[in-house]
Amino acid sequence: MKLSPFTPIYFAESNVSDGLASRYTQVFAPTDQIMIQVVADTDESAPTATLYDACTDTAIGTITWNVWEINDDTKIFFHVYSGLSDGFYKLTIADKTSEVFRVTSDEGILAKTTLLQYANKDNKQRDDVAFVIDGYQYFFDFRVPGGFKDGGWEFGVDNEQFTTQYQDVVELYASFYTEKTFTMGNSIGVPVWFGEMLNRLLTCNFVYFNAQRYVRSGSNSPDLETIIDGLDSFIFRQKLRKVVRIDEDYESANQVAIRRVDDTLDRIDSTENTNVIILEI
Repeated sequence: MKLSPFTPIYFAESNVSDGLASRYTQVFAPTDQIMIQVVADTDESAPTATLYDACTDTAIGTITWNVWEINDDTKIFFHVYSGLSDGFYKLTIADKTSEVFRVTSDEGILAKTTLLQYANKDNKQRDDVAFVIDGYQYFFDFRVPGGFKDGGWEFGVDNEQFTTQYQDVVELYASFYTEKTFTMGNSIGVPVWFGEMLNRLLTCNFVYFNAQRYVRSGSNSPDLETIIDGLDSFIFRQKLRKVVRIDEDYESANQVAIRRVDDTLDRIDSTENTNVIILEI
């Protein structure tokens, strides 16, 4: 039994660095859908999981797992948190405890973050996560500090040219593109696992940054910048291309699945906090 690596909450590994820990605390908005997935063999029972108030160390409630069988040998236990009250939380699953994360409705804080939502179009590519469950498309939400700076734009062109005998250049074919650098981290940076998660989620078929779809530029991976030697807090930069020409059927379904009704508004679930917004494609 193991936690899916696409789960957006981090459970610290045993090999702890001797550097000073990052002061950044992971942030979510109350409208974010925090999906937890645990991969297990078909004969394994659901793990005990409890959500705690990190300030008082008081248990808030246990998880009632949903179950989905990926194949004859593997199944997924999954749960989605949404609509949590403002506060600081931590989650225990079996003998593992997550890092503290914060839920806030403070627009001043959320305005400095970007909501990353990611999924594969099916479950064929990996056996450690389920993106399509019972015919429905699920997206993971991962909110990070940072965004796109104007100074991070690069312009390019793929073209073919012909030079005449008079040295005139004729454009035979040309296609332009724009690359943008996504900067993750603020003045205090983020823990190194944020960079690992960014690199991992960019392997997905669908990745949205505040509801705009982007794709990794070539084989480019997150570039790590150290803020201060001895401090385990970093800034990451990743080159991306915005997806412009897309499959309209997929895109329409995805925009509903990531709960976007237009470019600025989230669709808010009015049901109980533990319920999942499920949208069929």
